[in-house]
Amino acid sequence: MLTRNQSLKILLVEDDLADATLIEDLLGSFSESLFRLETVKSLEIGLGCLEAENFDAVLLDLSVSDSLGGSEALAMLKARSPTVPVVVLTDINDENTALSVLRSGAQDCLVKGRFHRTLLVRAIHYAIERQRIEEQLRQQALRERLLGQMIEHIRSSIDASSILQNTVAEVRQFLKTDRVLVYRCQDWASQLDGEEQKGAIVAGDGLPDGYTENQNINAALAVSCFVLVESQSVQAIADIRAAPLAGRCKELLADCEIAAVLSVPIWKSGDWETANTKLEETVWESEKIEDIAENYLLLPALGKPRVESSSAPDAAGKNGNILWGMLTAYNCSGVREWQEWEIDFLQHLANQVAIAIEQSQLYRQLAIANQKLQQLATTDGLTGIANRRQFDRVLMLEWRRLAREEMPLSLIMFDIDFFKLYNDFYGHLGGDDCLRQVAGAIANCAKRAGDLPARYGGEEFAVVLPNTSAKGANVVARKICDTIADLKLPHARSSIGPYVTLSCGIATVIPCTEASPDTLISRADSALYQAKTAGKNRIFHASNESETSPILM
Repeated sequence: MLTRNQSLKILLVEDDLADATLIEDLLGSFSESLFRLETVKSLEIGLGCLEAENFDAVLLDLSVSDSLGGSEALAMLKARSPTVPVVVLTDINDENTALSVLRSGAQDCLVKGRFHRTLLVRAIHYAIERQRIEEQLRQQALRERLLGQMIEHIRSSIDASSILQNTVAEVRQFLKTDRVLVYRCQDWASQLDGEEQKGAIVAGDGLPDGYTENQNINAALAVSCFVLVESQSVQAIADIRAAPLAGRCKELLADCEIAAVLSVPIWKSGDWETANTKLEETVWESEKIEDIAENYLLLPALGKPRVESSSAPDAAGKNGNILWGMLTAYNCSGVREWQEWEIDFLQHLANQVAIAIEQSQLYRQLAIANQKLQQLATTDGLTGIANRRQFDRVLMLEWRRLAREEMPLSLIMFDIDFFKLYNDFYGHLGGDDCLRQVAGAIANCAKRAGDLPARYGGEEFAVVLPNTSAKGANVVARKICDTIADLKLPHARSSIGPYVTLSCGIATVIPCTEASPDTLISRADSALYQAKTAGKNRIFHASNESETSPILM
């Protein structure tokens, strides 16, 4: 309600001189100037006044000469100035007319000649108060809707980087502030494990060039994190120049053209006591080295935040949370008295960001775990190349694909000659090393994107060669055998030479849907058997022009 020494600026749109004079007399008859009345004779002039000046309320005669009559004048006025309360003046004492103007946005409807001073003043005051409440409810609904949209955007993504960048952009637009950033604190838990992850600005909107690399800014933000941990609240500074800030903080913020600051913490669950102890030790160690706390501390002199939000989280020592970082808004164009709803809004959003960050980390860890599981499921643990399961899967896929394309598919089967004797002489560790070196040589020779070197079982290996003719497969097999020969792996128990050798069987077919990959495996295995029975250390191709060709050492 109106308090003493306050005055309300009222716009009267009335073209009847007698009615205008009456209202001027009613509002001007107070001993103190509670109303400042400006009278215009047409709707067009009134609309111009509303564009040029701010009024607390409008008294509108529906029958002014340039209006269209009825509620049209009210509709035009509300379209131009939707937040200014309107009290309608009318000659018609009709309930339907009153209801119509109220539905069109008027706060009250008075019949000319039927109201006195007290009723007119009361109608103006009530109209202003109702309009204020309506506007608050509208703004609250708008904030809740936008906050819901922001939260939905946050929850719909698992990429932490995009979540943070979208958040700062939307916050800056919503709060109509100059700069918004997310700062990630130094990872104190990682430091306990011997790692070092320095704090940094990880997302920003409206930041000038070079802002994120500014060491002074980063030092100040790092200590601000410590302040948030100590205060367990938010930092809301309306006027940097008037705030009792320690050290060179004012100078720093002035250099950055910052007039007001609002920072809210982003918490995450963790071992609070251990991390907080390390945090305190590190901050004060930094103070000794760089005098950061003295020069850049974003903290009022008494060590308490200027504004505390009711939505601040419980004490970290109780709920086990640690500070991940903070969401900060800067006003550069002038001082700003941060509203409680703005603090609560930012804090609520920061809580959702914290949840999204942890979910993103969990998804990333899950993806890594799945990748490792996939690797374990498809890779031979000893040699590091594909295992039998992966071999069977890829061979089936290539069989189906090449059956559609009617293109050749080749398979090479390898067996290390006299490997049992090798194991008996060099031991199982020596045998494992031999298998690894042979697998590496095979993998190095089968480098095309579709080629698959695999351990088939024991000392047997295989290479799947899609879109490869018999001639091409023979080239690959000879290259592999030559590479093994160049390694000169000693084999003291081999009866055909002093080094490790391979026997190879090759099969090439054009797959068809009526057959299965087992036919290809059977033919390659049969060719391998013939190579071994023919004396080993040779390649045998299962084709109409079968031949054996010994590899000379």
